[in-house]
Amino acid sequence: MKHCITISAILALTVSCTGIPKNTVPSDSVPSIFPDYTDVVIPANIAPLNFKIEEKGKKYVTVITGGSERAVISGQKVRIPQRKWEKIKKRGLIGIEVFVMNDKDQWISYRPTSISVSDDEIDPYISYRIIPVAVEAYQELSIRQRNLTDFDEKVVFANTMIQTNADGACINCHSYKDYSTDNMLFHVRQFKGGTVMVLDGKLHKINMKTDSTLSAGVYPSWHPTHEYIALSNNRTHQSVHSASHDKLEVLDDISDLILYDIKTNTVSVIENDSCELENYPNWSADGRKLYYVSYRYEGDYGDKRKNEMFLARETFKFNLYSKSFEPDTKTWGPARLEFDAAARDSSITWPRVSPDGRWLLACISTHGVFPLDQIVSDFIMFDLKNGTYRYVDEINSQYAESFHSWSSNGKWLMFSTRREDGVHTRLYFSHMDENGRFSKPFALPQHDPDFNREFLYAFNIPEFMKEPIHITPRQFASFISSTDAIPAKYESKRGE
Repeated sequence: MKHCITISAILALTVSCTGIPKNTVPSDSVPSIFPDYTDVVIPANIAPLNFKIEEKGKKYVTVITGGSERAVISGQKVRIPQRKWEKIKKRGLIGIEVFVMNDKDQWISYRPTSISVSDDEIDPYISYRIIPVAVEAYQELSIRQRNLTDFDEKVVFANTMIQTNADGACINCHSYKDYSTDNMLFHVRQFKGGTVMVLDGKLHKINMKTDSTLSAGVYPSWHPTHEYIALSNNRTHQSVHSASHDKLEVLDDISDLILYDIKTNTVSVIENDSCELENYPNWSADGRKLYYVSYRYEGDYGDKRKNEMFLARETFKFNLYSKSFEPDTKTWGPARLEFDAAARDSSITWPRVSPDGRWLLACISTHGVFPLDQIVSDFIMFDLKNGTYRYVDEINSQYAESFHSWSSNGKWLMFSTRREDGVHTRLYFSHMDENGRFSKPFALPQHDPDFNREFLYAFNIPEFMKEPIHITPRQFASFISSTDAIPAKYESKRGE
């Protein structure tokens, strides 16, 4: 009994009155933590970066410091109190020290690491789709919004709010004009379908499918100065692989580009070459050029088309194009090839221009138009000022990088990635400096550090917002269920 008391007394002496272990054995290695927040750059208005210590041990102590502020946290999961976090991160550099007691009752002190706090703030809200990894369970899909300054997440709208046993629903492609939620849209497919639009805070539902266009609008891009939206028209099908490392293949039988005029409720064609599969429109910062991707496919248009396209899928190499645009007259210039990805045996998708118009970031992969479901896809960035490009190796991982968005100040990038396990898509962020170089990416903070390992849904279509969405889910559901979509009118080009 006396021996046990003596051991306990000795162990007590190894921890100071502050809770920080003394008489430690130093280690030259940085501690393994999840998510990996070591040596990242973060915005000053981000939620606490909670993490879990991955080192094997009996006890854990972590010291988080910022100037004279300090938080001492016991336990393998490090949850930083919000108030303490606010004080610590104001100092510009956050220090992290981790102590782990091993099976010999020795405290190991790991090499300190740090987090840099940027003066560049991030938009306080984001939204994204939450979707089951199993594509047949799309009924559980929802759009959610998250406050980045804390952990508050709310449902914007969910399929389950309007679907019935007899009628399914699917929502997709939420988008905002100038990061404002008073002008936004998302599409409702199948039951009570239409494009749900919020225009100056008021709800509308539009059917953009006309007798002269392929389908309703799909992937949108709001014009920066005029009341136009460029959208793709897609007739899509999915094929699930039975013998491939890729998850599935998303293919368009046919795809075009259209322009929706909000004021006149009219749709006009931008590009509809029957042999071109045009997709993913995105405006330049001044709205005088539209970027998009396209692949030329001249296969059969009969019943065998889907099967033939699937078998030929690895030959689909999309290139980057642009068309000049005169907003006041709604007139277009000819298509211009901006980047020949096919010549590099690659396919480029999802072009997004930075708010200042300097950069264009896109996904590049081996083939196809849907990089999310490939094993590997990377980011490629173009300097629109000098015409150069580079692969963004400081962000790219061994798995798929896909949907991405610029913050309103152009300093932060948010993107979907499967870098954690190759299966589940998660959201990561990175800071861009004045030279167009990105910092080490960091995961969307969660209250529970194990969230990304336990949450069996995927994140996609992330978008930044300056403010929360003011319309409630119940208001959306009531409007969609009770309102028929107003048909858009077709506006032909001159000479048609």
